[in-house]
Amino acid sequence: MEFRVLGPVRVLGHGRPIGPSGPRQERILAALLLGAGRVVPVSWLVDVVWDGEPPATAVRQVRNLTTALRRALVAAGAGTDVLTAEGPGFTLRPGEFDLHAFEEHAARGEYRKALDCWRGPALAGVDSAALRPDAERLEERRLAVLEQCLAAEVDGGDGDAVAELTALVAEHPLREGLVGLLMRALHRAGRQADALNAYQRAKRRLAGELGIEPGAPLRAIYEELLHDEPTPGRCFLPYDVPDFTGRAAEVSGALEALRAGRPVVADGMAGVGKTAFAVRVAHQAAGDFPDGQLFVDLHGHTPGRDPLPAEAALSALLLQIGVPASRQPDGLDERAALWRSRVAGRRLLVVLDNARSADQVVPLLPGDRGAGVLVTGRRRLAAVDGALELGLDVLPPSEAEALFTAAAGGRPGAGVARLCGYLPLALRIAAARLQSRPLWTVDDLVARLGSERRRLAELRAGGRDVAAAFALSYRDLTASQRRMFRVLGCHPGGDFAAAAAAALYGTDLTEAERLLEDLLDAHLLRQPAPERYGFHDLIAEHAREVADPDEAAAALDRLLDHYRDGEFSFAAERANLVAVTALGGYDEHVRRIADRAVAALRERGHRDELTALARAGARAADRLGDPQARQQSLANLTIAHWESGRLAEAVETNAKRLRLVRECGDRAAEAASLARMGALHGMLGRYPDAIRLYRQALVLAGETGSHAVACLAWGNLSNAQEVLGQYEDALTSAARARAIREELGDGDGAILMTAQLGLVLARLGRLGEAREVAEKAVCAAVEAGYAFGEAWSRIDAAEVLLADGCPAEAHAHAERACAILGQLNHPLLLTMAANSLGAAALALGDPASAASAYRLALTTARRIGYRAQEARALLGLGAALDRHPEAEHHRRAGRALHDEIGLPGLSRVPSP
Repeated sequence: MEFRVLGPVRVLGHGRPIGPSGPRQERILAALLLGAGRVVPVSWLVDVVWDGEPPATAVRQVRNLTTALRRALVAAGAGTDVLTAEGPGFTLRPGEFDLHAFEEHAARGEYRKALDCWRGPALAGVDSAALRPDAERLEERRLAVLEQCLAAEVDGGDGDAVAELTALVAEHPLREGLVGLLMRALHRAGRQADALNAYQRAKRRLAGELGIEPGAPLRAIYEELLHDEPTPGRCFLPYDVPDFTGRAAEVSGALEALRAGRPVVADGMAGVGKTAFAVRVAHQAAGDFPDGQLFVDLHGHTPGRDPLPAEAALSALLLQIGVPASRQPDGLDERAALWRSRVAGRRLLVVLDNARSADQVVPLLPGDRGAGVLVTGRRRLAAVDGALELGLDVLPPSEAEALFTAAAGGRPGAGVARLCGYLPLALRIAAARLQSRPLWTVDDLVARLGSERRRLAELRAGGRDVAAAFALSYRDLTASQRRMFRVLGCHPGGDFAAAAAAALYGTDLTEAERLLEDLLDAHLLRQPAPERYGFHDLIAEHAREVADPDEAAAALDRLLDHYRDGEFSFAAERANLVAVTALGGYDEHVRRIADRAVAALRERGHRDELTALARAGARAADRLGDPQARQQSLANLTIAHWESGRLAEAVETNAKRLRLVRECGDRAAEAASLARMGALHGMLGRYPDAIRLYRQALVLAGETGSHAVACLAWGNLSNAQEVLGQYEDALTSAARARAIREELGDGDGAILMTAQLGLVLARLGRLGEAREVAEKAVCAAVEAGYAFGEAWSRIDAAEVLLADGCPAEAHAHAERACAILGQLNHPLLLTMAANSLGAAALALGDPASAASAYRLALTTARRIGYRAQEARALLGLGAALDRHPEAEHHRRAGRALHDEIGLPGLSRVPSP
């Protein structure tokens, strides 16, 4: 069965027409053939049939017409899979197809056979505005092959070319390539005057109709023929798009390498613009390679085409340097030897585009360094020794926006660029769709691209298709690589580690890393950071589209098991943990993942993720209805609120937990909840209530043997006693807390209590001991790499040094603590550190710096409700401003708050 688009759109069976039936089915058949082997969406077929003005029943009509076409084809003898419904559209698989035959003949240099495939204008008689660009593209392709054919015949000394070229120039007088060929053919035939006259006629025509001069290649031919100089090398480079955008550094590096005789290999994901980049570089380098600029598409990833064998590619290259097919030897080695001998000593530029593998490329490499070589491909090609390897990524946002604006006729579209993932192919398709829909605005296009589930379907136009480009890369993978690609699409987060990939696939880490590196080499994955992998947004969507539902469900189960039980960096995976805990139907996993994550992430500064995980765990525990799970999740959420400075929410959440554990009779959990409530009351300036709650917690901790709760309560009791001026009691409580911490092997907790001891000793006037103990705490925290403990200890050390009259040393400690807490994003301790810094700056005689620090402390304290530190900041600010009009206002407000709380001394934050 024969399918045709190079002329009237037809299907022939045994030489007899089968279809299409009517103009609408004809348009559908044309669109399906142009997308042969790929899924053509119904939405596109609707556009093709009705040119943007479809009736309400358009989708149903398209499906009916396509089904009728399939029945006709099968009835005429085609296989049942010739036309199938797949996902959002239909796929046509033509057996004998004139467009495929045309391209295959052309790739082999059989130009006359290729041209014989044409039976008239492409898509003749098909009146569809949506398909008009495809018809024009095919006609342009026919003319390009015709030029290649005639160039080979002129170079081969075919005298009959003059007559054909004369007719073609008359038909296409503005096509300078044909004019140049006619001039060369006439010159070879000894008709130099006629050749020069052909140029003058073309020059007048260009000036009269377009107001331009002939291009540089045509002028060069004229000058050479005028002086009867040797014919220069010919240029086979494709069109260099005028709106090429960005990549200045890569273009410059490639030009420098080519001029130095070094090959250039550019690789990158599908649609990243490798061909456009190579063509831009080649045109700019053309002047350095006067013997010719050659170009061969190796079809490594061309829809509907098999990769071009190296033997056929050599034939195309030999034709371009004037060796007719009839004079080329058979066999790869023989052709490669002829190729290398013909290019030796010549300054040629060879562009090998769209390579699939090194096997295609290596036989095509010239043996002479005088020839420049530029190779592009999706996979990394390490076989070109000494090459400059350029990995092309998506464009930076500003350059992507500029490309879309240029391609869309000047309409800016930052939102479109973002939704296209800054991928050049997607940007050009989006711009083309906007240009072909005059009633659309940029906002309309953004709305259509906004849904991840339909974005790829929107990014196809005029034979260009982002999904089809990705599908070709997927097709080239091995079975295991494809499976890894599919299961990675199930990951709900962003970038991930190899361990997560191993869990999704169900394999060990070594095998997972090998497959990940394979996908990285194929540019189907990116590496945003060492040992981290991730998808481009559009490729991630494609991975989800090709996923098998059962396979995906099993992979997701394994991933959740990994995050629940496995070993990994919680800090590195925190965004992914938030994503997986947002999934529905995995409450037990979510609760346990949240438990682990909160324990690992607290005091690390990741407040947003900490809160999101704690909330997800609490919701999951509520759905499970398990009292133990609920109380633990409420404890986690209290910690998250505490670390984020949301004290009122922390009190409310902890009160819920306290009620729950009392209802359940869980006295150990009640002790922990009472200790936490005491700390919260202390933060809010209710120190007598805090002490009462700590003592209740200590009683219950003793009854239940809850040593961890006991040391927490003793430590926080010491804080409250120190604030209220009960220094001897505070010293006893801190010593007990540290002893229990050390007995439990809690090194971090011991550091905090050592710092507390130093502070209380300073309050008692035992400054020598205080300095020694405080310094010990700081050194221990630094040695342990405990950032939170270092900040805590430095704040206490600053207070000790201020009490000892050493403000410069105190300032250094407080400043370092502020820097650490800025990184940890911990507002509670930051309030204290800023107050200590302000006090040190004031003691050093720098009231401006002191005021700045106190303002930071005041703003933070008010935001989180830390009243004792608010009072200290107000008093400090009043002192720093001195005679400023606002100074007295701050002093009065600070004294009032100080007296309201009942503070004889200064306060600090309780232990976490």
